[in-house]
Amino acid sequence: MDSDKRPFFDPTPDAVRDFIARVPRWAGDDDPCFWPEARLVERRNELLRRQVGWLAAGSAHYRQKFADADVDVAAIRTTDDLQALPVTTKQDLMADPESFHLRLPDRNLYDMTYATVYTTGTTAGVPTRYDYTSYDYLGVLMAGRRMFKMHCAVPGDVLYAAFPLSPVPHVSGFGGPFAHAAGIGFYHAFAGEPHPEFPVQQSTATVINEVERVRPTILGGIGSFLRRLFLESAREGRDLSSISLVMASGEVLTRRMLDDMRENLERCGAKRPMITASYGFTEGAFPFPQTFDGGPLQSSAPDQIYVEVLDPETHERLPDGDVGLVAVTHLNRRGMPLVRYLLGDRGAVTNARCDRTGRVGQAMLVSVGSAHIQRTGDIVKIKGTLVNPAVIHDVVMNTPGIVEYQVVVSRQDPEDDLSPDRFVIKVAVDADSRGAWDGTRAAAVEFARRVKGATEVTPEVEVVAEPSDIYDHLRELKARRLLDLR
Repeated sequence: MDSDKRPFFDPTPDAVRDFIARVPRWAGDDDPCFWPEARLVERRNELLRRQVGWLAAGSAHYRQKFADADVDVAAIRTTDDLQALPVTTKQDLMADPESFHLRLPDRNLYDMTYATVYTTGTTAGVPTRYDYTSYDYLGVLMAGRRMFKMHCAVPGDVLYAAFPLSPVPHVSGFGGPFAHAAGIGFYHAFAGEPHPEFPVQQSTATVINEVERVRPTILGGIGSFLRRLFLESAREGRDLSSISLVMASGEVLTRRMLDDMRENLERCGAKRPMITASYGFTEGAFPFPQTFDGGPLQSSAPDQIYVEVLDPETHERLPDGDVGLVAVTHLNRRGMPLVRYLLGDRGAVTNARCDRTGRVGQAMLVSVGSAHIQRTGDIVKIKGTLVNPAVIHDVVMNTPGIVEYQVVVSRQDPEDDLSPDRFVIKVAVDADSRGAWDGTRAAAVEFARRVKGATEVTPEVEVVAEPSDIYDHLRELKARRLLDLR
């Protein structure tokens, strides 16, 4: 189905409902995103009461946590009552993952561990394990299926996943089952650095050849890698005309980055492709996709997970639109359920029904620059000034010619703890821009001026030869935008 037949760019509630009604798989779906608000609130509260009961009966961690906080479990009746409960941190989970497992007397086959993934938090250098039971897995499959509905995908579409094949089980591995649950064909690029004994991974050139051959309607992957793939494909005159939707994840997509990706895709024959951002996390696997161009990130499972934004100091719940710590509570989970779990992100949420699509539930708003979400640990002090990397990201991604970048903060003298800071931004630029950056360096001087205007700190600009000198998608799942070596 062509992009102009999908309500991507100028949606209205009526247009979205008309599209859904024309797709049999979607038309019969009792989707909580379209429930009356009162029904969704009632269902959430019903599930929360059951979930808290399960925790009190079968979770060693939460039994102790509730006892320490003198929590009356019977008094937790609604999502508003969550404010009486303490938060759970990643450090809590990392310290004793096993204590989070539910051990209930009515366990059955659906309570067996079905899938194991790992968080980015580590203990003793090893990523922290997080398990999904069969029951949980069915829940996330439903959410993944509805994600494709939100993207206006239809059975018969084909998704090509250009993510690297990670040595650590990751929630990106749910992509194939998500697609199949929606009736969508699926191919995996198997990109990444080849293993010496089992070299099943493929090169970027092979990935481009395969995209041309497979002719997918949907392409997924890390934003930086996809941007470079489209640029290279446009230079080589490749045919990517089949692509209607790009599902980019892993980093902020600025308007300049979106325009650049769309321009190169259109040079490859694509007709007004939709490029979406998304938000997800290991401990949930519930996608928050962007349902229309420039829109917020909408919860695909508002009946399974509840989001709060909390004050960083007091952990009190903040009003809609205020920026704070993102906390999630599982409402219907049997494996390792979490309550008011701090994801390590900053963001803002709205509970209002979307006036563009008619969906209700929760959605993440743009909160910092062009970003919906920012890591809490990203704020860094450079030369005595607090610098927000999201601001640098906005400047970088709105600068023509930059293909890849990385902020590096170090000591001028690595052996001296009192040595002044050194602030370097490494950039890789496209072939058409190298004269301005490597010759007169006028572009580099202007770029440094704009970064100083945004951060009050002047960077050194270092132009590298190849994008892979900064971010090699064969070795890393995501680009490391900030490297603090102090």
